[in-house]
Amino acid sequence: LGEQMTERGLGNGISLIIFAGIVARMPAAVVNTIQMVSAGEMNALFLIFLLLLMVIVIGVIIFFETAQRRIPIQYAKRVVGRKVYGGQSSHLPLKINVAGVIPPIFASSIMMFPATIGGLIQIDWIQRISAQLNPGTIYYYILFVAFIIFFCFFYTAVTFNPVDVAENLKKHGGFIPGIRPGKKTADFIDKALTRLTVIGAIYVSVVCVLPTVLISRYNVPFYFGGTALLIVVGVAIDTISQIESHMVMRNYEGFMKKGRIKGRR
Repeated sequence: LGEQMTERGLGNGISLIIFAGIVARMPAAVVNTIQMVSAGEMNALFLIFLLLLMVIVIGVIIFFETAQRRIPIQYAKRVVGRKVYGGQSSHLPLKINVAGVIPPIFASSIMMFPATIGGLIQIDWIQRISAQLNPGTIYYYILFVAFIIFFCFFYTAVTFNPVDVAENLKKHGGFIPGIRPGKKTADFIDKALTRLTVIGAIYVSVVCVLPTVLISRYNVPFYFGGTALLIVVGVAIDTISQIESHMVMRNYEGFMKKGRIKGRR
């Protein structure tokens, strides 16, 4: 189902399914929280603190998900007959978090295995390991962060190839000012992408772990931690950007069709 949504729809299908599941739980969580505040089981000031924390985390997510490093690209001039082509400048946008919401999704799925195995196999040492890797333990958070960092680098390496980008720039007469085309350009892009991925991995780890630690520390009755916020906001931003790009493309195609009709007349 997720693959069909990706091929025929907008955005990443698996991420959209998880997004829908998280959003579907929100009304029940809100009603439960209101009832607990009304019954005096939760302090109203603490609820305000949680809401402020969510707003801050959402703001941080929006900032990092939309932040880019723009590498300047210059195109060489080409003379074909009496016409001069190229010579314009552009940029190569590199996102801080190229992997998006995939690393925490994969990391969360892997971290569910110990609890699943512990529930199926009743052996003492397996039960002890499963208990040590339950959510809320220090070992759980250490492994969770390690998997997030690994998948940030792995997914970025799979989806973005600096060598291909450098070759395409060279074929179209593009170059980075001060950098030789070819291998030097690929090395420069790879170095810049590695630095951005380090920042992105740290950002994703902090957003996914810190709110969850605070929520579990103060016994919040519902779970809407950093991983869920990252998935909801990240998927929403990605889907909106794809919708905007499709709308621009459709408007451009409509404009071209109108231009052709007028030209024929």
